[in-house]
Amino acid sequence: MNKDDFGIEIDFLPVGDGSRSADAIGIRYGDLTSGDPLKQWVVIIDGGTKQSGQALVELVKTHYKTGYVDLVVMTHPDRDHASGLTEVLNSLNVGELWMHRPWLHSTDIRQHFIDGRITDSSLERRLRVSMDAAHEVEQIALEKGINIIEPFEGTVSADAVVTVLGPSKPYYQSLLPEFSKTPESESAIGKAVGLFSRAVAWITESFAEEHLPGGNTSAENDSSAILLLRVAGRKHLIVGDAGVPALRAANTYAATQGIRLDNLSFMQVPHHGSKKNVNTEILDAIKASIAFISAAKEGAPKHPSQRVINALVKRNTNVCVTKGTHVYYHHNIPWRAGWSSIPSLEFQATYQE
Repeated sequence: MNKDDFGIEIDFLPVGDGSRSADAIGIRYGDLTSGDPLKQWVVIIDGGTKQSGQALVELVKTHYKTGYVDLVVMTHPDRDHASGLTEVLNSLNVGELWMHRPWLHSTDIRQHFIDGRITDSSLERRLRVSMDAAHEVEQIALEKGINIIEPFEGTVSADAVVTVLGPSKPYYQSLLPEFSKTPESESAIGKAVGLFSRAVAWITESFAEEHLPGGNTSAENDSSAILLLRVAGRKHLIVGDAGVPALRAANTYAATQGIRLDNLSFMQVPHHGSKKNVNTEILDAIKASIAFISAAKEGAPKHPSQRVINALVKRNTNVCVTKGTHVYYHHNIPWRAGWSSIPSLEFQATYQE
């Protein structure tokens, strides 16, 4: 079968029943109409919780009809992205794992820490312990002999379908000292960390206006692997929890490779639709016909932000959100039996924030 005729399915699984959002994504592409699992490639991106990891295993076995995953990707080491991948690695045969291993960069970043007693080995140990969920995924992969690759800018899958658009290795290493689970760095001095409760506000917005300045997200989020999948002449972008600077850098790198990101068929909205992770500049540069948001059932108004939904709708993007529902995208394959379409989210002139 010609690669131009490949089909693709992207599954966003619901994660949790409360207000805490997470990601669990299954993807398969190839000759999906043949019914032959040997003619498809399967990719798992992030695993959410242990429970959603089990759901991913069931998805692969039941809908993808295989026990083999070609590629597993952990976009970044936060527990809500890493935990479920232990279930995937323990229950399925995996060809390759892409994950950043912060502890392997201790020699390169140690000079940024103010505690002179920190050594390369002690910093490595601290990072492994503090990012225990990610470290557990690494250990399972090593025990099973799964090849591990750090997904830096320019990394390409063996079938040339998946390309990493970010982060670059230098940018990633610049973020590591700012990780919340690393020892205090020089640049962290003077930063105040606190919890502030805010009253819910009502916002009124016309279709002609937009107030989306973006904001600051965590260094861990900005370290997310940003992935472009090119299947059947279509482009599909998965961004984890990346924020404005990370997305800007990925778009710049894509441009150097002759890749446009303003005509995507599909994209993931970063960090569960948070208004901190995108701004007008980013949404003008990175556009898709369809956008999915992983958000908890009770995550609103933070996850997803109606401000972000409105901005996407204005750009003629059909937006769908999990919120306790399994949603999926497909191309060049018949609609999955027993499934029905869900309505896209709409512009709201008045909303809570």
